[in-house]
Amino acid sequence: MTITKETQWKKILIANKSLVFISLGLFLSFFIIFVAFNYEQLITIFPSLTLETVGNLKKFLIAFTTLGLIFNVLYTISSWLCTKDEYLNYKMQFVMLNIIGLNLINLSFNCVIYLRYRSEIKWEITNQSFWKHLQIKLGFWKWQTFDYVLIALFASFTIALGYVESYFLPNLPFGGGLALKYIPLIIIAFLHSSLAGWITGAISALMSLLFIQAGYIISPWSYLLDYFLPMTTPALAGVMRFAVKKDKNYITYVNYFILCITIFLIIYLWQVIGGYFIWTTAFPDSVWPGYSNWLYSLIYNFIHLFIFSYPISQVVIPLSLRALAPVFWERYLKTL
Repeated sequence: MTITKETQWKKILIANKSLVFISLGLFLSFFIIFVAFNYEQLITIFPSLTLETVGNLKKFLIAFTTLGLIFNVLYTISSWLCTKDEYLNYKMQFVMLNIIGLNLINLSFNCVIYLRYRSEIKWEITNQSFWKHLQIKLGFWKWQTFDYVLIALFASFTIALGYVESYFLPNLPFGGGLALKYIPLIIIAFLHSSLAGWITGAISALMSLLFIQAGYIISPWSYLLDYFLPMTTPALAGVMRFAVKKDKNYITYVNYFILCITIFLIIYLWQVIGGYFIWTTAFPDSVWPGYSNWLYSLIYNFIHLFIFSYPISQVVIPLSLRALAPVFWERYLKTL
């Protein structure tokens, strides 16, 4: 009996979808263990650590496994709801979910699926199309006056929002609060290219030196980690571009979620590093009693980014892209 390619693909995808339960089980098991263990039991396992350090470690491990569970549950729901064509068309989004959720089992399997898919289609045509699309996403083409005007326009939006953040919106004691400036940076990178997004972010970061409040920049490294790198990170939206549709398909919302959460996680990484190596060193009294420098930086920047800034961006960016992307691409990128 001959097995058709469609049947083979069906079995492969079912196997891939089933493997996610291994990762879910591991994260759930570790979550239960970390919650169930009390401080005395953890000290027995780690006798060289103090009670305070063990408490901080337990909080971090519980938060870590919780995030892993959330992203793996999202991947499970997404993979089981989508069709074969949707899975293959949005394979990079599923790979990103595997990376964020530390799901190495499905990540490896997805790489095998991707290689199999490439081997079944015409490699030459696909290869040429891939490099052409990547070149467009990166922004490597001959720019016109319109491109520079667009960068200037979005840079002005970003600078204006940065000024509003600094002087008209409430801030946390040591900086941070409701960050609106990332919204136009993500939009221009997604609509135009990564290069345009990076240039817009770099210009905005440099111009923001004119109005950043005193005390928020204490060294070149603090400026780099708190402002320049976070404001150029949204350029990644260009290479993460996907087809914008006005349908209400579940996978469409997953694409927007992956776009925003990936960029904010990288921004979070920069600011956590800055908080630990710069701010807690320069202002040790700012660290909350009972918290290590790492845990303080992790929680402080989590509040700043994911409690105040991320939710509004996750709402505004999809609405903006659904309105702007089809018109912009039809009138501009279609000619490239």
